[in-house]
Amino acid sequence: MLITTSVFSAFVYKRAEKRIRKDAGLFMELQLAQLVSFVDAHPGAIEEWRDFGERQAQGADPELRVGIEFFHPDGRRAATVGAAAMTAVPLPSSVLLGKADPAPREADVGWGYPYFVLAGRGSQGVVQLMIYSRPFARSAAGIRDAFVNLLPPLVLITAGLGFLLSRGSLRPIKAIARTARRISTRQIDEKIPTTGSGDELDELAHTLNGMLERIRDGVERVRRFSVDAAHQLRTPLTAMQSQIDVTLAKERAPEDYRVVLADLLLQVERLSETVNAMLRLAQSEGGLADSSVRVEIDPLIEEVSEFFVALAEEREVELGVRAESKAAVRGDRTWLHQLFANLLHNAIQYTPEGGRVEVSAPPAAGDLVVVRVRDTGPGMTEEDRAIAFSRFQRGSASTAGEGLGLGLALAREIARAHGGTVDVESTPGAGSTFVVRLPLAEPSTA
Repeated sequence: MLITTSVFSAFVYKRAEKRIRKDAGLFMELQLAQLVSFVDAHPGAIEEWRDFGERQAQGADPELRVGIEFFHPDGRRAATVGAAAMTAVPLPSSVLLGKADPAPREADVGWGYPYFVLAGRGSQGVVQLMIYSRPFARSAAGIRDAFVNLLPPLVLITAGLGFLLSRGSLRPIKAIARTARRISTRQIDEKIPTTGSGDELDELAHTLNGMLERIRDGVERVRRFSVDAAHQLRTPLTAMQSQIDVTLAKERAPEDYRVVLADLLLQVERLSETVNAMLRLAQSEGGLADSSVRVEIDPLIEEVSEFFVALAEEREVELGVRAESKAAVRGDRTWLHQLFANLLHNAIQYTPEGGRVEVSAPPAAGDLVVVRVRDTGPGMTEEDRAIAFSRFQRGSASTAGEGLGLGLALAREIARAHGGTVDVESTPGAGSTFVVRLPLAEPSTA
């Protein structure tokens, strides 16, 4: 503010000074024109020239200290009036040659301020007009002093307002910092306060609140996952511990120990399957690795379907495949295989004997490839659809002991990791259709 005001004041002062000087020049030009006209109208009448000059000088402001010099055409001084009688200013040689002064010039006569001097030539003589510059200099100085006197209080006022505004603008940042310090994994429900002004700080607060909301969702998912995982692991471990305790309670025949160990092996295999599924789910939530490749969808679907042909025949389910997308996505082939394998296994598992499971991938349109896995099973209720992709949750049509409740959750996370989605369309008694949408890969340059 100080720099801006100083530059503005200097600019206004210079403009005012230039304007005042221009006004002085205009006044002198008008006076000089009257004097030259009078000289031309009264050739050789020196006394009349002097009388007219005195009237002109007396009619002007006394502070101007007007001085007038009359010259013959050859440059000889004919008469002086006013201040010109006390000091002599040389006549420019250019005026004698017929050239008028283009603008008033300054002449220092030792009176503190210089004189403005302007000379003009007529047909019967030369006239030189002088006026004191002090009144004009004081006018410009008054403008300068006004700015100089106004600058200190203006700077103080600006500094005070700047201080108040800066404190007001920094207050939301301090509130953000205080809230951020209070937030922890145990106290994550805090929100950054907003002012409702819609400014940049409000936008920052909304962004941070969105980030905190995502962190809360992540922490809540981890908490639920931990609880569910502990519950799923506790049941087989408790059963194994009880079985071992009962077995060791008394001496048994070798055959009895063999039966118990075989049963324990089955329990361990199931436990290992659960842990591996949980690890795959955690890896899918971490996102894709940098080693993603171009994956053709049609061959992948045919490969997955071929793997499940034997299971479908065993359960007497008809398996149909219609892969016509002619599209490719970019991602991890193993994960994508797992995605479609989980959906296909789920469809075969819930389809009764004589039913049909169909995998279709119509020609890709737009920027997405769509794959549908449809079954003729019992379908899903509204409650079943709400928990279809939840971890360790199984629908009402599932039988005890079937699955871990992680297949569909893993399928959705894999799709999300590839920038896609998995949705379910289902009606009770009319089967279910799982719809996978994945973004197409850029066209190959090969």
